Amino acid sequence: MKKVLMIVLLSSLALTGCNTTIAKLKREEKPSQTAVKSEPEPEPKPVIVTQGIVTWDPITYESKSTTLYIKDLKDTFTEVQYHVWRMADGTGSKKVFSSKDRANNFALPLSLQAFDFKRGEYQIETVGLKEDNQQVPLAKSAITFQQYVPILMYHGIDEYHGHGIKSLFVSPAKFEAQMKYLKDNGYTLLTFENWSDINKVNKPIFITFDDGLKDNINALAIFQKLKDDHFQPTATEYLFPNALNTPGFLTTDDVKMMANSGIFSVQSHTLNHANLPFVPNMEEEIRDSKTRIEEITGKPVISIAYPVGLYDDRVVETTKKYYQFAVTTNKGQFIEKNKPNEYLLMERVGVFDFTTLDQFIASVREKK
Repeated sequence: MKKVLMIVLLSSLALTGCNTTIAKLKREEKPSQTAVKSEPEPEPKPVIVTQGIVTWDPITYESKSTTLYIKDLKDTFTEVQYHVWRMADGTGSKKVFSSKDRANNFALPLSLQAFDFKRGEYQIETVGLKEDNQQVPLAKSAITFQQYVPILMYHGIDEYHGHGIKSLFVSPAKFEAQMKYLKDNGYTLLTFENWSDINKVNKPIFITFDDGLKDNINALAIFQKLKDDHFQPTATEYLFPNALNTPGFLTTDDVKMMANSGIFSVQSHTLNHANLPFVPNMEEEIRDSKTRIEEITGKPVISIAYPVGLYDDRVVETTKKYYQFAVTTNKGQFIEKNKPNEYLLMERVGVFDFTTLDQFIASVREKK
């Protein structure tokens, strides 16, 4: 009997020890939990809710001044400040004007005289001042006093070798001197793809070449020579595709190279340099040149130069179906005047072999 009790007792002790060991193992297997310090949640940024609407008296392309207002204010202010700067000159050109004319929507006369009569897009930020001098951000806006845009017209960039019309050939040396003047005097060269920038930059100007002559490669070389971090030249080549790969004209490879240079935009001059009002296939000349050039360059063609500057109402209406811009040989700097089809009747400034540097400077001078 004692023997049996001893066996039972030993068995119980063995089981108890086993269970204790298993429990200990389980405790050891449980991974230790290290306290992780939680990052404090970032405080939400305050949402600035502006109020009011900035308006102004109507302006035209000739305007040099207007009056600013701010309307629909919810709070009561004793004064409104207008922070104004010219987009092309950056915030460094900012000037602060103040109005206390609460009865007249804080009217503020604004004249370009305060900015040396420089035209272009102006940014406007307004701040309201309360009686306790608390400043409250109000509405923002932008107003544009349009800039005149010279669109220069060239043909050949070469010495005259006895073929063609002499006046249409500008020597490479003369062309380089003209482009250097633009570089040294802060002009911004654009193409029609960047038309929306004309009032956001200093002294916008377009350089265009008609006919797709082989010697226009000389212009590309001059642009590449003058290019630097501050002067990024661009130009527009108007060509007629049926002349490509013939003597005196660009080759298809030339066109591809120019289109991929980052300098030239290749655009249309019809298929065959056609006198558009007088040809029976006028629409084909306008439409198919666009298609052919786009097939060569892989880039959109949005502008056309009317050969010899000839057009009529029918030509303009057809052009409108395929292009956003069309240039003429009518003399002048372009500015939008809200006239019908004015973007299809853009003036240009011709540059010829007899154009002196002084005449060139006068032709591109900013109009204020």
